[in-house]
Amino acid sequence: MLYSELFAAYLKQLKTGELSTAVEILIEKSFAISRTQFWIKKNQSVRDRGGLRKFRRYFTRLLANEPLAYILKEKEFFGEKFMVSPAVLIPRPETELLVEKALAIIGKKPARILDVGAGSGCISIVLALKSRVMVTALEISPPALRVLKKNIARFGLQKRVKAIKGDFFPKKPVLFQMIVANPPYLSKKDWDVLPPDIKGFEPRSALLAGQAGTEALEKIIAGAPGYLQSGGYLLLEIGQGQLRAVRIFLKRAGLRETHCIRDYGGIARVIAACL
Repeated sequence: MLYSELFAAYLKQLKTGELSTAVEILIEKSFAISRTQFWIKKNQSVRDRGGLRKFRRYFTRLLANEPLAYILKEKEFFGEKFMVSPAVLIPRPETELLVEKALAIIGKKPARILDVGAGSGCISIVLALKSRVMVTALEISPPALRVLKKNIARFGLQKRVKAIKGDFFPKKPVLFQMIVANPPYLSKKDWDVLPPDIKGFEPRSALLAGQAGTEALEKIIAGAPGYLQSGGYLLLEIGQGQLRAVRIFLKRAGLRETHCIRDYGGIARVIAACL
C-alpha cells in the first residue's frame, strides 16, 4: 500500500471531509514524518509496520469522535504547543482574544495576575511568556492541576507561574492588577446539544455552569473586587447571549465595563471591566 492509498482508504471511512487534515496529521504522527515528507512519500510503499499499527489505533479513536488534540496529547495556542488530556478543556481560538486584550492592557508593566480555573495553563503561560507578569493559576481539579504543572515546567516558568489548588479565589487575601478567566459558561440547554466530540470527551465541569450557564461568571464577578487593586481589570470569556446578564453582574459588583470583544462570528466573547 502506498502512503497516498492509505490516506485515501481511511479518508473514505469518515463522515465528513473536514477531518482530512486530521488523517494527514495522524499519518505524520504515526510514521514520525513531516508534512513535506508525507507529500514526498505519497507514491512510496508503506514499510513501517509499527507506524501502521500506531496509525490504525489513532484512527479508531478518531472514528469514535475523540478530539484530535487528545489523541495527539497536545494543542497549539497562541503559537505555542500545550500538553492536553481529557482532564482539561482543549484551548480554542476564541480564548486567544482574551489573551490579546490582556496583553494590550498590561503592556510592558510588571503585574500580578490571577487566572481562575486555569486548566491546561494556556492563558497563564502565554501571559508570562509575552509580558513581565507573575501569575497565580488556580485550578480545583487534581487531574487538571497535574496537567497545569507539567505545562508550567515544560516552558520553564515555575518561578513566574504558580499553580495552586483552589476554586474561585485564593484563601489568602491578595490583591492583583488583573484577574482573567475562561470559566464554564454553557447552559443545560447548550450542553444537551453539544456534538459528541465535545460532550463525550471534554470535562463537563469546565463547560457546564448551571441551568442558565452564568453561575461561574456571577461568582467570579461578585468576588473579583475583593482581589483587585484599585484600577485593576477583570477579563472574562463569556458565552453567546450572556452579555446582558454579565453587564448586570458587573454593575452590581461596582465594576465598570471598558471593552467588549466579539469573536470571528460576531458574538460578544470577551468582556473587560475595571474596578
